[in-house]
Amino acid sequence: MPSKSTEAFSNGVDTSTKNPSLFIPSLAPIVIQLLFLILAYVVFPIRYGFPPFFEIPIPNPYLIWGGYFIASIVGFIAFCMVVDMANDVINGRQIDLKKSMNLVIGRLGTLIVAAIISAIFFITFFLIPVALFIAVIAIIEGKDAIESTKRSFDFVVKNLVEVIIFIIIIIVVAVILSFGLAFIPVVGAYIGAIVSWIVDVIFIVASVHFYLSLRQPMAPPPTS
Repeated sequence: MPSKSTEAFSNGVDTSTKNPSLFIPSLAPIVIQLLFLILAYVVFPIRYGFPPFFEIPIPNPYLIWGGYFIASIVGFIAFCMVVDMANDVINGRQIDLKKSMNLVIGRLGTLIVAAIISAIFFITFFLIPVALFIAVIAIIEGKDAIESTKRSFDFVVKNLVEVIIFIIIIIVVAVILSFGLAFIPVVGAYIGAIVSWIVDVIFIVASVHFYLSLRQPMAPPPTS
């Protein structure tokens, strides 16, 4: 019998491929990052040597990192939308891009705080498992950043082995893709930008499957 972690990843791939509209929000950060990569590699590279006799163009690192930073901000909104869209699909509801965008924009303050907490946890390394589910819980459960953080701690502690296996699967897939793309010269940067955003969507959908399959049922309201 497959573990919840491997099952969630398999379901994430299946749900994503059967619902291609889940990838639509990621088009914005993909376009932004590709535009900055073109600027960095083609339009404004840093040139070393003795022009016009000898010069070596080097990709502009400021444009590469600047593009990644801007794409990451837009991508955060996109990925939050994907969480809500995946939650709808898994629960048998119709995907509604406008509804998901309005939900994310309406809770942007809470989600930004959740993102800051997650970033801090990522730096500490051993809190990465908790960081992965804070925004997912904030969107699915409709909780504020602090309550989502508490619930993420509780979720990870109660399902520690499954969470660790889930994270290992994500790391292994990411490493394999990184090594594969590293052997593609120049064009690999463009392909890598597209592939990484696409794979991240699958990871997010898998995370939603994983959380929903293991979360504790909500306690019923007290009766009078």
